[in-house]
Amino acid sequence: MSAITAHKDPKLPPAVQLPEGPDWVNSLTLFDAHVAETLVAVVRTLYPHEGLPERVYRRTVFQFDTMAAKAPGAAQTFAELIDLLDGATSLPFIELTESYRVRALKGIEESTAFRLVQRSAVRFLYDDIEVWQAFGYEGASVQLGGYVNRGFNDLDWLPDPPPGV
Repeated sequence: MSAITAHKDPKLPPAVQLPEGPDWVNSLTLFDAHVAETLVAVVRTLYPHEGLPERVYRRTVFQFDTMAAKAPGAAQTFAELIDLLDGATSLPFIELTESYRVRALKGIEESTAFRLVQRSAVRFLYDDIEVWQAFGYEGASVQLGGYVNRGFNDLDWLPDPPPGV
């Protein structure tokens, strides 16, 4: 993984810290362990990244849980997704191999439930500072003095600006 230290706007709240191991589900408001672990498997199947720890996928599902606790319609849609996926084969989604998980997800990709999870996962997974760091993205730089004077002023493919600009 990257040696870069990522920074988030200090005005934003820090990333949620969840317990490691199976106890992380006790931090959830609405989802039970089966729903939570199934959603982790869904997000990991949709956005597989070698080297990303399980905790970043769990934080994404934590955000789903927070969203579902505030919006009953979203909670119902997450429940529909679990029902669709667990009903797609004779085994629960979480017990399927990756190829069968992909097949099950492709089977419901036109559903509202799939679109909610797919789009919400993009929003929450890629807004995680640990993911930024893993991908080599530094994030916000305002509190560090901006990008221009920190090695990002090396545009050699543009003409020099006129004096005084």
